[in-house]
Amino acid sequence: MAQFIENLLIVLLSLLGLPALFAWVLTLVNRQSKASLVDRYGMNSQVYLGCLGIIIHELSHLIMAVIFHHSIKSVRLLKLPHLNQANGADDDLALGYVNHNWRQASVYQNVGNLFIGVAPIFGCTASLLGLDALLYPGLAQAIFKLADHPFDPDWAGSWTALTTNFSGWWQFLLLLLLTILIVLGGFDLSPADYKNSSLGLTTMLILLIIVTAVFTMLTPYTAIFMKAVMSFGVTVAMILTYSLVVSIILMLVIKLLPQR
Repeated sequence: MAQFIENLLIVLLSLLGLPALFAWVLTLVNRQSKASLVDRYGMNSQVYLGCLGIIIHELSHLIMAVIFHHSIKSVRLLKLPHLNQANGADDDLALGYVNHNWRQASVYQNVGNLFIGVAPIFGCTASLLGLDALLYPGLAQAIFKLADHPFDPDWAGSWTALTTNFSGWWQFLLLLLLTILIVLGGFDLSPADYKNSSLGLTTMLILLIIVTAVFTMLTPYTAIFMKAVMSFGVTVAMILTYSLVVSIILMLVIKLLPQR
């Protein structure tokens, strides 16, 4: 029983806890950045500087909605927000949207709500990891070396990969620019995203408890299962930490910019 509880805590932390914590902090930081941009350079400035992230954000929602067989009603991957003060209509401040329906009786589609809601976190993470591999292979290799041995991280090998496999300065600057375009617009989960995620959270928790219990009883496979879970958690946590550092620096820089 003690082993099951330990395994369950690791599973919940790696698959739900850490991503949720980073999502919350990244949302707070990037909302501050966008608010500062809007205050200084107008409402559309948040779209110009976060366009790539907004597209990945909505595309992540869309892909997961399709995977979980939700009915797609309408999609806009990128749009300019606007106020409707002149005609008295509601303000339309959305930067993009994916409207979808699902069958309440379907367990699969209900669980899908959790994945659809948090999809931008993992979509942006995967995009950043792909960019790292393309533009700064050493950074991607450093992350994978740590994730490959979550019980005994290879810090020396990771540092060696990070410092020796450097493509060049223009690749690094391009990676930094693309990272800014992604983190500013991609990691900001809306209230609707959180609400959508909560719809499938209970079912997902039950499934994780069952799966963890099964693998805990299947002793030969327990270590394989736990290593896979922890490797995933380490990879996501490192990319999100990197994203958070960039987001905080960007927020501070924006706050120092002069008013238009």
